[in-house]
Amino acid sequence: MKQKSFNIYVMSYKRYSTILSQDLFEYCTYVVREEEAELYRKNGVKNILAIPKEAEVFDFMSTLYWIIENTPEDVIFVADDDIHKFVYRTKDTMDLILDDGTPDKETITSEIERTAQLLVDLNLGFAFDQPNLALYSYNGAFHFKGMPGHIRWINKECLKAKYTNDDASSDIDMMMQELLHNRIVLQTRYLCVLADMDTNEGAVDSRKEHKIFVEAMRNKWGKYYDYNFRKNTARINVAR
Repeated sequence: MKQKSFNIYVMSYKRYSTILSQDLFEYCTYVVREEEAELYRKNGVKNILAIPKEAEVFDFMSTLYWIIENTPEDVIFVADDDIHKFVYRTKDTMDLILDDGTPDKETITSEIERTAQLLVDLNLGFAFDQPNLALYSYNGAFHFKGMPGHIRWINKECLKAKYTNDDASSDIDMMMQELLHNRIVLQTRYLCVLADMDTNEGAVDSRKEHKIFVEAMRNKWGKYYDYNFRKNTARINVAR
């Protein structure tokens, strides 16, 4: 990325007692609430970007857009705070670890930088991984639409998606906005992560809230988005 600045960020909330994602990268900066910053430092987080108390940050997407708008780099990678493993997935899966069982930080970081470079080369704004690691769902190294997972890349110069404080606000809505304006996004299917979502104290999981979100997405995107509650799967109905 000639003349392009880049950094890896980890967005975290109420997770200072279980630091996972920091150990996966050669370098990264944790983004946390100002009132929790010292707790993260005491638990070993080296680099911290603190969100001021007066900032209008109250959920996942407002935090993500705050990071986009308040970091100096041209291209950024933003990871969830509950990731414990990166894997290669093609016809089989291979953990990105060294012989001693520790994460292969060099390979992981290089893969992250590679996808960042692809975004710049293709003049695209948004990339992300696939949440489903099942081998049967692998049918190519990249897809040009799909459901976001636990990691995402943002090329600020080309990003067209805007934050909207409504019931449809999500990384899925962000992806749909990018499909509308940039026509394609990048989904890395060969590079995936495993995460410990159940241990995140800041997570909120409500069936009622999920139904509200699905209906908001249906109202906003019409035939291009649907959700099967019986199979618990979403569908992006955009032809490619």
